[in-house]
Amino acid sequence: MRWYVVFLKGIREQIREYWILVMTVIMAPLFIAIYFLMAETEDPEYDVILVNLDRGAEYEGGFLNMGDSIVTYAKALSGLEEMLNITALESREVAIKKLRNRKADVVLVLPVDLSASVATSPDLTGPPSRIELVGDVTQMEYIVGAVWSEELINRYILEVAKIRMPHTWSETPLGFSGTRTYFELYLPGLLILSIIMIIFSASAAMVRESESRTLERLRISRLTTLEFLVGLSLVQILVALFSLLLAILTALLLGYKLLPGTLGFILLISILTSFSMISFSLLVAAMCRSVKEVAIIGTFPLFLLMFFTGATFPVTGGRLFTIGSYQVMLNDILSPKFAVEALNKVLIRGLEVKDTIPEIIALVVLTGLYFIIGTWAFKRRHMRAR
Repeated sequence: MRWYVVFLKGIREQIREYWILVMTVIMAPLFIAIYFLMAETEDPEYDVILVNLDRGAEYEGGFLNMGDSIVTYAKALSGLEEMLNITALESREVAIKKLRNRKADVVLVLPVDLSASVATSPDLTGPPSRIELVGDVTQMEYIVGAVWSEELINRYILEVAKIRMPHTWSETPLGFSGTRTYFELYLPGLLILSIIMIIFSASAAMVRESESRTLERLRISRLTTLEFLVGLSLVQILVALFSLLLAILTALLLGYKLLPGTLGFILLISILTSFSMISFSLLVAAMCRSVKEVAIIGTFPLFLLMFFTGATFPVTGGRLFTIGSYQVMLNDILSPKFAVEALNKVLIRGLEVKDTIPEIIALVVLTGLYFIIGTWAFKRRHMRAR
């Protein structure tokens, strides 16, 4: 029962060093609140300027100006499509100037021969009228706005020409992705972030015992490395679960909808991830002599775990090699990646828990690897007889 003594002592030390505890448990709720505000303020809207240079043409005994009709149609449609903000100008130069000053995302220029091209008999051969799209092709706002604008023009031309396409489109959202908001899509990773944050408190708790020379007295009592780590790990698991609870409550207060029957799965993945982060913390603690060094050195692995596992935003790429049909990626050595993927499978893509077995196995294997290497390094650094 010596581990129990370490457990109680760890609780007291954690409360005594309350600033580390506070930082650990509030970071994830803080990130959740930030992502909520980002989602609320980032209402996608694409500014499109229509430049109508069309001169019109005689058509079936009357006068046709396709450019004027498109402008009227586009303005009416922009009132229904909240993502599009369409304005009309008569000068291409003025429109380009607004584009360069970042006051527009896309400039769409209707050519002078647009109506003439439409009015021309289809039997006559000749180059078709060319509608011009102008914008910064490196910007996502231009890419999305241009696609919307092109679709809008094509839709109108089909309606006017009374052309019936031989096919239609239907969309089937994968899992719950169609009902999740922009904010909710990021929640699985942010929940794992609440567990990742314990590497500070866990590493600090381990190093603190060595820094205060408590380990020397504990070794006299024949405390084994395993008993010492079990006692400290139980404290950090409680911290991790408390941090997770605050993160979930924050998300619920901000409108997140927890799927029925998924709380147990979230707890399972979170507990496995907490074991993994405690094992990873052994590596950090083995590199530090003091709690001050933990705050400095621990920042680098925290950065890796936050930004290269999908916890704060999706990451892809970095393929190393392929085993069968599985692609081994550069960040596969970071166990939280598999925790994030497991939660995304169930909470976003609507898969069953059994479909996350590969991720759970990878998480457990990496945790075991971290623990073996970390225990050896920590024992060598802090628990050898001096």
